[in-house]
Amino acid sequence: MRKFSTIFLMVICIVAFSTCQSADTGSDTVKTETMQSCDRACLEGIADQYLAAMVAHDASQAPFSEDFIFTENTVKLPPTEGLWFTASGLGDFHFYACDLQEGQVAWTGIAKEHDKPVLLSVRLKVVNRQITEAESIVVRDANENNLGNLKNVPPGFDEILEPSERMTREEMLRMPDIYFKALDTLDASSIPWDDDAYRIENGMVTCGKIPDMGPPPPGLPSAASCTSPDGKVPPSLKTIYNVLPRRTPLVDVEKGITWGLYCFNHRGFDVIEMPDGTIHPSYAKTPSSMPFADMFKMKNGKIRGIFAYGVMLPYGIGDGWSPSIFE
Repeated sequence: MRKFSTIFLMVICIVAFSTCQSADTGSDTVKTETMQSCDRACLEGIADQYLAAMVAHDASQAPFSEDFIFTENTVKLPPTEGLWFTASGLGDFHFYACDLQEGQVAWTGIAKEHDKPVLLSVRLKVVNRQITEAESIVVRDANENNLGNLKNVPPGFDEILEPSERMTREEMLRMPDIYFKALDTLDASSIPWDDDAYRIENGMVTCGKIPDMGPPPPGLPSAASCTSPDGKVPPSLKTIYNVLPRRTPLVDVEKGITWGLYCFNHRGFDVIEMPDGTIHPSYAKTPSSMPFADMFKMKNGKIRGIFAYGVMLPYGIGDGWSPSIFE
């Protein structure tokens, strides 16, 4: 947007003020050239630079801006700590999402920490081909069964959509709120699930069916279909007290993917009491928060799939970028 504004001002100067000196025009041209655009290949390349620098433990290899901000699991760190200190490589499984309008790119896949696989999703903000923000979720306790599910990108998740299959940016930004509102109202009937929709959390299929992918261990919520038969939220999900804060900073219109950071807060209910008076067991009886890097895949106005990495942290920790939910 700033690039186009600069070009517009240059045109006005030429048309309305013919006495503008060539030196001034040259100055505007320099300003325009410094606002460098970055297409999908450019953004993915910068993400690759970031990851290569992380594995090399050398921040000088990444194009960081002077005001660069980095968080890992919601905590602000310098790019010498966390996975930047412990990374030993990258796995084969990964995919990208790019927001060409806002200059954002997300890399989601498997990294290695002291040669042990960890789940990593990182969002980068790019301005003038420099990284100004890096926000990452790292899951260090993924078990072998879950890792075994992460051999291939989920069905349709990484595809570029046909123009007729795409939603507008505004429509895509509304979709996560529709989804999370169902937890508040206990009414899931408004969620526009695709017939073959799925949700994958830390490598576990928690709703829907994907060939060669197994369900979570007994005791954790899961369902063969993401669509609730009676349109109601399963009682087990009321263990989640709220989902705050929640942000959706990246929208990839061409792929139909949003990347957001959403904090699932468990207040520590012993049991769940539903509006009809029925009592159900709680699967999270101690206070905790789980910030999730959640990616929604949308196609033809419906949710095709959700892919998420989340980590359990102290209750109320927030996302590292937003005000406290208790303020």
